[in-house]
Amino acid sequence: MTQMELINHPSKHDLGVIVIGMHRSGTSALSGELSRLGVFMGKTLLKPQKGVNDKGFYENARLLELNEQLLDRLHLSWDYPLLPPSLPESLSESFKKQCLSFLKSEYGTATLWGMKDPRVSILLPFWHSVFKAASITPVYVLMIRHPLEVAASLHKRDGFSEDKSLMLWLNYNFFSYLYSTQSRRVIIDFEALLDNPEKATRPLVEILDVDHASQQESSFIDKKLKRQVIDTSSVNGILPIMAVDLYRAIKADNMSEVERLFEQYQVFQSSMHPVLKEHLMQVQASEVHFRHRFEKLYASMTWQLVRPLKKLESMFTTRQF
Repeated sequence: MTQMELINHPSKHDLGVIVIGMHRSGTSALSGELSRLGVFMGKTLLKPQKGVNDKGFYENARLLELNEQLLDRLHLSWDYPLLPPSLPESLSESFKKQCLSFLKSEYGTATLWGMKDPRVSILLPFWHSVFKAASITPVYVLMIRHPLEVAASLHKRDGFSEDKSLMLWLNYNFFSYLYSTQSRRVIIDFEALLDNPEKATRPLVEILDVDHASQQESSFIDKKLKRQVIDTSSVNGILPIMAVDLYRAIKADNMSEVERLFEQYQVFQSSMHPVLKEHLMQVQASEVHFRHRFEKLYASMTWQLVRPLKKLESMFTTRQF
């Protein structure tokens, strides 16, 4: 009997659809499809961004802000390549209150709701404790995409090296899979979602018991969403091979293989030179510190008074040339 056959239909009033997975893996496309099927994705959604997500992110701006605050307190960021550490208990408890308030105000009146921000993936142990405190039954939907395609997309958008992108891909997907294993979960492959959205989402639709009439409407999914087409037949190197092996293991829902690969990945990370790790942590902490200083300055009364003068000065300088 499969995992899906063992799942009972939870009440719509006590569950939340939690989209997890790495950035550039189709989480926005899936969230758009969920919205079409009647899942309320939040009051405060990010606007579409041309060339990045033309059809919209379906990502809650308040959720993003909470995750960024939490990562800042840990001196981390979404693109920190090392495995994220555990949250200190004191920090976890203080942020838990904010997150419980967020869930109540953002989704409290919704019959069927969902949320998506890839950062939830690397913070999943914390968020799982939040759902437990709120008596919410999470239905995790893990979007998985071939790691080399994700790396190509991140290189195009952010200029990341393949190694950095693959370490991020491994971090997000190890956490997404391992920390959702004991919960209701559906794994959806990006390629399968593009090829046949109805078939790919059918297991999730059955859990949510959504109105089947809504499925007759035009799907949100468009094959044009895939912009990175690369040759994945030849894979060389420690990180590419490990990432592709994990991709196959997650698609097959092979827990023992995922655990074996995670042990291998931990050994790989522990082999990195301590000085390099220390430098990465210091750079990350400095980045957070100076960003906060800039944001504080930008919001200050002094800057608000000086900004019009700076603009006027710029206009006169331009006219002189």
